[in-house]
Amino acid sequence: MTKSSIHILPVKSGSERHNNRQQELSYVRKDLSHLNESFSLTSIHERTKFLKENCKKLTRRAMQDKATPIREGVLIIEETTGIEQLKTLAHELEKNFGIKTIQAYTHKDEGHWDGDQWKPNYHAHMVFDWTDHATGKSLKLNKQDMAALQTLVADTLGLERGQSSEVKHLTAIAYKIEAEAKRLKQIYGLDLQELKNQQKNLKDETQLQQINLDYIKSKSEKELALLQEDKEDLLNKYNQLVQQYTELNKELSQKKNQGFRR
Repeated sequence: MTKSSIHILPVKSGSERHNNRQQELSYVRKDLSHLNESFSLTSIHERTKFLKENCKKLTRRAMQDKATPIREGVLIIEETTGIEQLKTLAHELEKNFGIKTIQAYTHKDEGHWDGDQWKPNYHAHMVFDWTDHATGKSLKLNKQDMAALQTLVADTLGLERGQSSEVKHLTAIAYKIEAEAKRLKQIYGLDLQELKNQQKNLKDETQLQQINLDYIKSKSEKELALLQEDKEDLLNKYNQLVQQYTELNKELSQKKNQGFRR
């Protein structure tokens, strides 16, 4: 029996074009596309417009730019899974979690060639309205809810409940990070934790160097201030000596003039 899985992310801009086969894809066999099934209640654009208006009406605030009111789930299915089963799943998702399905597609024309053998990738796309229409806000599902959702998908489609896999569900960026960490492990013999430790040590050492630099700078500024004080003191002493010299020279001149008069 096929193991079930549903992976949910914010909907992509090209979702409808991909799901409706409006773009050329190297991994799609057009001769199998007639096996695909779908249903659509509304377009992503129209539903997004409604959700933004509903949010403004109920909350008196515009929907945040970072909000993801429309999300898409990709499901593993079997060759025999039909659109009626996805309709049943859509009903169960709304009844149990408030998730409203606006579009659903089965894709049975994707896969790859392994020599002369075709390896199909049977899956489905379900596009969700991820909001509560009574509040205008996004639905909040915790880890327990998401685990229950996975079980619901398996039970409704008659599939085996898949085990969660962090590696399988990593985003593309996170996957690349992990792959790079493995490559570094092979080249330098360092795992990700060791790299983080080295990074922390380097950060600590950099901070220590900065403290030392700040101390040296502070000390230099103090020494400079002392030198400035010494300079001013010497200048004052010099001016006093010049004044004394001038007065003595003046007194000596007066005595000479008195001697000449005698």
